[in-house]
Amino acid sequence: MTNTEANKFQKLLKLIANENKFKIIQLLARGEVCVCDIGEKLGIEQSLVSHHLNSLREAGLVNNRKLGNWIHCSLNREEFGKLSKLFSKYLSPEVISDEMCSLHEECKCLTKGEKNEK
Repeated sequence: MTNTEANKFQKLLKLIANENKFKIIQLLARGEVCVCDIGEKLGIEQSLVSHHLNSLREAGLVNNRKLGNWIHCSLNREEFGKLSKLFSKYLSPEVISDEMCSLHEECKCLTKGEKNEK
């Protein structure tokens, strides 16, 4: 993973780790929602909804669509697809397991632990 990829990945993880932002993402995963309904459905103030949506929009995770006087939000499925690919590429159990095995082979900590137990 390049430093640029790692930085972007870390920022996205930090962003969606916020409880309210995560709830908004879960709500939008079901389909497009009017901004005015998000606060009501999640029990948070409209100003806080706007703040979170702006952050998610800036990160490219949420799209807006103006419909008359109302703004409707939806997930940017393409960006979530990219995020999913990053998870698969760098944080899948197979990748982590392979990395751990190679670390253990280099440092022999598992072997040392076994010898100490005998």
